[in-house]
Amino acid sequence: MSVLIIAEKPSVAGELAKIVGATKGGQGYKEGNGYIVSWCIGHLVELAPPDAYDPAYKTWRLDDLPIIPDAYQMQISDRTAGQFKILKELMGRDDVTELVCATDAGREGELIYRLVYHEANCQKPFKRLWISSMEEKSIRDGLAAMKDGKEYDNLYKAALCRQRADWLIGINVTRLYSRKYKKTLSAGRVQTPTVNLVVKRQVEIDSFIPQTYYNIIAGLSTFEARTRVDDKATADEIISRCTGKEAVVTTVTKEEKKENPQALYDLTSLQREANRLLGYSAKQTLELMQTLYDAKLATYPRTDSRYITADMADSTMNLINELINQGLYANLVEYNPKNAEISRLVNDGRVTDHHAILPTASVTTEKYNALSTAEKNILTLLMYRLLTAADKPHIYTATKAELDIEGTVFEAAGKEVLEIGFKAIESKLAPALTLPQKKEGKEKKEKQDKALPPMAEGNRFTVASIKAEKEKTQPPKPYTEDTLLAAMENAGKDIEDDDLKAVMKDRGLGTPATRADIIENIISKGYVVRDKKSLLATEQAKIFMGLVAEKIKQPELTADWESKLAEIQGGKYSDSDFMAELTDFLFDLVKEETSNHSPEKTAGIFARPAKEAVGVCPKCKKNVVEWEKSFSCESGKGGCGFVIWKSIAGKVISKAQAQKLMKKGKTDLIKGFHSNKSGKDFDAFIVMKADGTTGFEFESKTKKVNNG
Repeated sequence: MSVLIIAEKPSVAGELAKIVGATKGGQGYKEGNGYIVSWCIGHLVELAPPDAYDPAYKTWRLDDLPIIPDAYQMQISDRTAGQFKILKELMGRDDVTELVCATDAGREGELIYRLVYHEANCQKPFKRLWISSMEEKSIRDGLAAMKDGKEYDNLYKAALCRQRADWLIGINVTRLYSRKYKKTLSAGRVQTPTVNLVVKRQVEIDSFIPQTYYNIIAGLSTFEARTRVDDKATADEIISRCTGKEAVVTTVTKEEKKENPQALYDLTSLQREANRLLGYSAKQTLELMQTLYDAKLATYPRTDSRYITADMADSTMNLINELINQGLYANLVEYNPKNAEISRLVNDGRVTDHHAILPTASVTTEKYNALSTAEKNILTLLMYRLLTAADKPHIYTATKAELDIEGTVFEAAGKEVLEIGFKAIESKLAPALTLPQKKEGKEKKEKQDKALPPMAEGNRFTVASIKAEKEKTQPPKPYTEDTLLAAMENAGKDIEDDDLKAVMKDRGLGTPATRADIIENIISKGYVVRDKKSLLATEQAKIFMGLVAEKIKQPELTADWESKLAEIQGGKYSDSDFMAELTDFLFDLVKEETSNHSPEKTAGIFARPAKEAVGVCPKCKKNVVEWEKSFSCESGKGGCGFVIWKSIAGKVISKAQAQKLMKKGKTDLIKGFHSNKSGKDFDAFIVMKADGTTGFEFESKTKKVNNG
């Protein structure tokens, strides 16, 4: 008799096969020692498209909406049909008496396995392997502690509801607005509210009116005091009046403050940190984490917890000692592992399916050095966060003083460190990372906090110098993936209604496992463009968000659905009630949007206006005009094909540079291109080649690199 173990990926199946002794190779599986180990290659079974229910659905019509199947049909793609056939045959073998679901331990992994199981009409009992690490000990412990598969039925129900909800919203809302406005407008349950976040920020930036103000800085002994005024005349008058006079201390307040270290990483906090420090996209970070997980160098990546459980305390302390003994913290020679307060990492109530992301005891100096630069950077973040999260707080005294200078109140602030705590380790992180060679723009240097000299009320200091610095108020910054991930995670927490805010607590847009794909999707759909680290809304996104129903684009609805999915998973909410609620929502939405549909009013909203020529096509001499993503020849499809893409190697190409390229055959030196292959930034000219395509020319002019 044999047990069939089904993993999600061939690499994981290979590790499982080694441990259970399935060493004989087969087509799409391994066998031996009473076990058969096979794999799914991701989603083998998926929801069928609308035309599988009715061929008429191939044509998008408002009258057909909403499309809601009575019974959902599944399909197996040509790409995965071969492996599905192998799994179905293995499930049907007479000697296979039991199965093990060994797909990734989470909602998606459960769905991948169950859909294959049901599509193959398998009725055999199965158990669930639930592990957070690919280390041998973790796998063996997991195999010894497997539960009956039925205990995960609610997880499967939540996964199935999520899949069907995304299908229903994607199909119906996309078709609804695409037909109403005569343009393909992709919509989604999480996608559309996320686009709206970016559009709202863009509108705030575009409508921002800067205000001028003046910082007046008085140099007093070893410190500075400041005040702010709104006009130059007042600033000049204060400087004239206060020069060479005395500053009298009127109030002094001191407060001892404690800054606790940040918790361990969950996926979202790791993606944010990697974007902020290294410029990695959320998707790139997830892919790197998956590689480290498969290589047994890190624990399960798709977690929403930042803590470990109490029973992991000893093994985590041992992990810290092992990493130190491996020499992986070479620049922390002063670190004493006895300082680690493992209790800071423990919170059983904040761990559900998976604990926080950790490096594993399999990490050795040799394995670390063999990693790519990007993999090494992510693993370094994990290793350093493990130390800082368990370290002592940073304790300091914050002093604030008010001083009177000839009737004008100035303020001074200082900080005196009492115990450096975790910041001693944190300061060593940057040197341990391989950071991008060139940073975006002129980044402000970190302000160095200084202690104020001893002072008390009535003390006097001579004004040794005084000056005014002209400043302007700054608009909100564009989203980066770091800040957009934070906004998605915290969506709904800015609601003014207290009752609704309480309902929205701990909910957000999407899950840690899906947010990276959402960001990539809104970029691929043309709603958002990357400009180095910034994420900018396109004109199409702005128009669409002005037309789409409020309840589709606001975070409350989808965050509420995400919460209900979690309740289904916990057995606190009915999957049938969830689907009924979603169905009612779609019927109401379609009714509202089609009742006010007037073809003559909606036609042409997205119509392309007449385009002003920005240059002459070097290939056919027709006009080159500006589109959303390019500067292209007006000859269009079937024409000469000349195009200058607006985004090249992560850099937005301006109209002025495109015109210079067409007129002179070469742009100015453009700084900040990014190579996905090397992960490095570079500066270059864009040049026009003889065939009308473009390429890079470096300042050395020794080589050119084709870019299209």
